[in-house]
Amino acid sequence: MEQYLLANVSRYQSLVQRFQPQRPTTTENKDVADCSNIVVAIRIRPILDHEILSGQVPAIFPRSESGVVDLHELKRVIRGQPTLNSSAFRVGNVFGADCPTKTLYTNLLQPLLPSVWEGGVGTLFAFGQTGSGKTHTISGLERLLAETLFDGAWTTQRKLYVSMFELAGNSAYASRAPFSILEDSFGNTQLVGAQELSIKSKSEFLELIENATSFRQTAGTEKNDGSSRSHAICRIRAANVSPGISEDGILYLIDLAGSEAARDLANHSADRLKETREINISLSILKDCIRGIASTTGTVKKGQKGPYIPFRQSTLTKVLKHVFDPSGIRNSKTAVLACINPSFLDTPATKNTLRYAHMLCSTEIKYQAAEHSPAIPKSWSNKFIRSYITKELHQAVILTCEKSGNPVISPSILAPHESGAQLLAIPLNKFIARCLRTKGVTESQAKAFHAKLWRLHIDSTRASGVGHKGEIDTIEQVPISGESVLSVTRISTRDLMSEGDLRTFKDRIRPGMVVRCNAAANFPGSSSQEKLVMILCPQNVVGKNMKDALGNEVNPSYCLEKTELTGITHQRYLCALVLSGGLADSYEVSIWRQIVVDLSSMETEVSLEYDPATRYYHIC
Repeated sequence: MEQYLLANVSRYQSLVQRFQPQRPTTTENKDVADCSNIVVAIRIRPILDHEILSGQVPAIFPRSESGVVDLHELKRVIRGQPTLNSSAFRVGNVFGADCPTKTLYTNLLQPLLPSVWEGGVGTLFAFGQTGSGKTHTISGLERLLAETLFDGAWTTQRKLYVSMFELAGNSAYASRAPFSILEDSFGNTQLVGAQELSIKSKSEFLELIENATSFRQTAGTEKNDGSSRSHAICRIRAANVSPGISEDGILYLIDLAGSEAARDLANHSADRLKETREINISLSILKDCIRGIASTTGTVKKGQKGPYIPFRQSTLTKVLKHVFDPSGIRNSKTAVLACINPSFLDTPATKNTLRYAHMLCSTEIKYQAAEHSPAIPKSWSNKFIRSYITKELHQAVILTCEKSGNPVISPSILAPHESGAQLLAIPLNKFIARCLRTKGVTESQAKAFHAKLWRLHIDSTRASGVGHKGEIDTIEQVPISGESVLSVTRISTRDLMSEGDLRTFKDRIRPGMVVRCNAAANFPGSSSQEKLVMILCPQNVVGKNMKDALGNEVNPSYCLEKTELTGITHQRYLCALVLSGGLADSYEVSIWRQIVVDLSSMETEVSLEYDPATRYYHIC
């Protein structure tokens, strides 16, 4: 086909000169959304000297009106001379062959920085066929970014950390060392094992870029002697250095590996064919995500099923999750740069690139802040997290274990300005250190409160949607008259029906209550172990010849008539041992290991919550 096109280049140029573009209709203008969070642009690279010498001519021509290009393709017919097939594509901006990289930086990358500095996620990714100028463009943008970041206006507000890595197939590498790409409980993408370096000057940033470039996989192709054979990603984290409510901002610069047409694969080895196939698969999944996000009509409403977007099917789209996840709540701004090879020999690949650029440009994605819910800690404001710590709960959610303990941890010390999401993100050692600054607070109390807060967070992430109640014991879940208690979801030992009951726990003894016993209680095993038991039943209702864990008969004065009496105040109870679990501050109930405990040996009631993930109980 190439020989046919080159043989008819004069015919092609003649048809292009006679081409009369149609004026875009109002409907066509409406196809492109005026979308502030996704900006799509085209960059047409210059036609190269060796392409001119071989007789190649341009196939793509920008119009005088902004954002419109015409692509001309010579079509072979069975009889007669070839005809011209022309297509028009509209995007946000078109940068021609004579446009400097500085202009692209001003229009695409620089507008992302304010959002990143406010705690959002900014992304610029370049895509297109191999040899279309993606790496040249991204490298130039990185150098210009280095000048901006260290001109004195930005670094005083944030500390900068950089990770440089590449994706090859479903593997991720940083300086050829493998690492994992995972999603945390907040829905954010985390690079587990990737090196993140602090940068304090322009020279450090540029040196890091050069070092990462030297590790990148390249190989010769039909189109490019030094074609990149992996997706290269520069991730910059702008860490907040002063107290405030904003999160760390993230900026991604992504140079995607180029796709190759079937005709470019003829001379590839088996390893190169496998490599190319992996690249094309990841790009295909990226296109599926673009199609999925383009099918959205804006914000996915609560309870509405959104479109299927397969962003978890490849490592590339996992990194780009914040762009394609319609349920994402973090502010995200994206610039997409479609890099174009102008030669008329590459019009099929160029048309494919332009189709997806136009598809993205026609997309409007709205990100909404998380709706506040008392059951979703990451949606809590600083005001609500403070009231949660001191048991001044919002609306009608009343949990007996809601407060942080006794004495109450000072909310102004634990969460002086953090939101719920930011408090959850504080490392455990720092969380405990803050708690211990409140006089009288113990380390075990701090750990228990941290565990409770995280338990609530994990429950909320398992729920089917924002505001959906997970396995949380609330007054609203207590069954009304006529309803079965079995219908209530229970994960803790506390008695919901005794809310507001001012009697001591000894006057409210019930099966399933967990109590702490004093030293007088006779326990099997180590004397240093905390003496916790779960009450099962009164001693005098137990049948004949039953023995406890100490080998003693449970009810030596067994009498059938006693079990039929009412109004008896029982003083001794058969209890199951509550033993330490395999994790720190965890417990398990040994229901088959039983002892008899006197009421006078019981000190206080203890509330336990069950964690299905670890199968242990924790004190709340």
